[in-house]
Amino acid sequence: MKKSLTTISYNKKARDKVYEQLSDLIGNEVNINSLCVDDLREKEKIHDDLILITAKAIKNHVLPFIDKSCKYIVASRNLDTKNLRLLFDIPPGSEVLVVNNLLVNTIEVIRELETIGISHLKYYPYEPGNFKNKHYDYAITIGEPELVPQNVSRVIDLGDRPISVMTISKILTLLDIDNSFDFLISSTYISDLVKLSMQLTNKVKQNQLLQLQLEKIISNFDDGVIVTDEKDNILIHNKVVEEMLNINSSLIGKNIRNIFFINGEENNHEFVYINHKTIYLSVTDIFISDNYKTKLIILRDVSKIQDIHNEFKKQEKLSKFKSKYTFSQIIYKSEIMHNLINKARKIAKTDSTVLILGESGTGKEMLAQSIHNESKRSRYPFVAINCATIPETLLESELFGYEEGAFTGAKKGGKKGLFELADRGTIFLDEIGDAPHSIQIKLLRVLQEKEIMRVAGEKIIPVDVRIIAATNKNLIEMVAKGKFRKDLYYRLNILPILVPPLRERKEDIEALLNFFLARFNISEKTRNLLMDYPIKKLIMDYDWPGNIRELENFAEYINVISEVSTDLYNDIINFFSSKNYIQTRQDTGYVDPLNLKNPEIKKQAILILKILHKAKNEGIIIGRTRIKRILEENGIKLSEQQIKTRIEFLKKNNFILSLTGKGSVITLKGEKFLQLYSSS
Repeated sequence: MKKSLTTISYNKKARDKVYEQLSDLIGNEVNINSLCVDDLREKEKIHDDLILITAKAIKNHVLPFIDKSCKYIVASRNLDTKNLRLLFDIPPGSEVLVVNNLLVNTIEVIRELETIGISHLKYYPYEPGNFKNKHYDYAITIGEPELVPQNVSRVIDLGDRPISVMTISKILTLLDIDNSFDFLISSTYISDLVKLSMQLTNKVKQNQLLQLQLEKIISNFDDGVIVTDEKDNILIHNKVVEEMLNINSSLIGKNIRNIFFINGEENNHEFVYINHKTIYLSVTDIFISDNYKTKLIILRDVSKIQDIHNEFKKQEKLSKFKSKYTFSQIIYKSEIMHNLINKARKIAKTDSTVLILGESGTGKEMLAQSIHNESKRSRYPFVAINCATIPETLLESELFGYEEGAFTGAKKGGKKGLFELADRGTIFLDEIGDAPHSIQIKLLRVLQEKEIMRVAGEKIIPVDVRIIAATNKNLIEMVAKGKFRKDLYYRLNILPILVPPLRERKEDIEALLNFFLARFNISEKTRNLLMDYPIKKLIMDYDWPGNIRELENFAEYINVISEVSTDLYNDIINFFSSKNYIQTRQDTGYVDPLNLKNPEIKKQAILILKILHKAKNEGIIIGRTRIKRILEENGIKLSEQQIKTRIEFLKKNNFILSLTGKGSVITLKGEKFLQLYSSS
């Protein structure tokens, strides 16, 4: 799965330029979402794999909008090399006005021009509020020609400053993108610099720009970089080359072929053995004109590539133990959730054990991660394990680790358990109610003594871990039945949090649904339709037994069927009724779920079911009054109370779904029962 990057720029123009540049360079490797300051919303925190703030000037303004668990970097910029040659047409000593959108950016541009050796001009920063009405013959702007005062006779637009290769390299590193891609960008960028330098007609200008700008860029590279002229004589190289070749003197002026052999083919890539090291060598021809070319040679130590690979694997493993959710990402509108979040924030500040109780799908792990991220342990691992999904024989070694030889197939040197990996952080024990009795005893020891012992181990290992446990089981009832240790329950139940089911906080349904619909990019037309009566009432009246997880599944269902649905209302009824479907015929034969001793009442209930089945086929919903009339037409006279009793019985068996104020509809389970009943 591709990693994702959000960029934040000063204005829309800068936003679009950054998106264009990064999409061209790394768009195939990274999902890019570009914003500007005007796109930021006070209550919506930005959360992504990495955030790129594209200018130092907006950093302090932007930071409050970024989720504190996210990594961010501030971009550095390079002047676009393509137009720099135009500056050498300005007479030396000329006073030049430098114009950019922000004063801090303007000063940055002037410093960069001076650093790379274009110092034959006198630069003056343009500050709109304090601009003195002084005449300038020349102005330099960085993609903002409309800001240049009208009395300037000649304007040189150097174009927008692209994100620097150093920043792009940092992005690729932080997002764990293959280093060879970093290699490609670096080569392309240096190639542009070399080509510009060689094209400058004045030899003094050529040497000055090449030496100062190219040296500044390549000195920051971990790879060896060499640039040669058309005869393969070395024009410039960085210090890394000297280290690789184990020499203490400059190679400038020497012929590259006298140092090591390179293939004569264009754009060659090969492995060479130099100074007892295997070096990956890349040679790129740079054509300055039809009959003149130079070479860009990049050397990479293969052992360092392996080190990078090993470090990546290590970081990849550690990244599994990070929590990504915070309280700001929990979506709610209800008072009950507002109070719960406030309580959880206070609990996060303590270091006590937490027990989160709630039905499946209510978001217990999201709450656990938020507590961790708000705690003093947020900089350390968040390790989660589901006690219900791992067999008892494996759960002990997963939690507490094992020593070498503990069992057949055990790793040499043993293995750390999750408690050791979570040291100084938080361990989340999901479905704690399903933990086997043998594990409960060991967990009690951790809570009491703050220490563990590996499987087949003899050494006591102290651990500094906060425990957050969660369950959808009634632990008090389990304690009473002897299925859960009483002493463990009281050790866990220090700070309990009860997460309410969705049916008890229906104010949150609309906000959550809108969030999921937006994530699936469902059209505004469909979203408006879902929020219109009677579909909205259908959604709000449903009990959502699967809670938030079921609501998310519902949004995905809408995403699939909305484009082809001719009757969205009826399709939604089918979705809800399918949730109550249970197979009524077992392999052992037909089982009658309508276990009614009175055959007359059973007959009446089945007839009501048939009436509702017919109504569903006609696309209508009917209530008790209409059912009463149809029954009377079939010679059955029942009071409304009697009909209500039979409907409640059908509802209890999940054969029908009652919609407040609308009537009842047959479920798929009810349809299946009628089918099986008719054939029995």
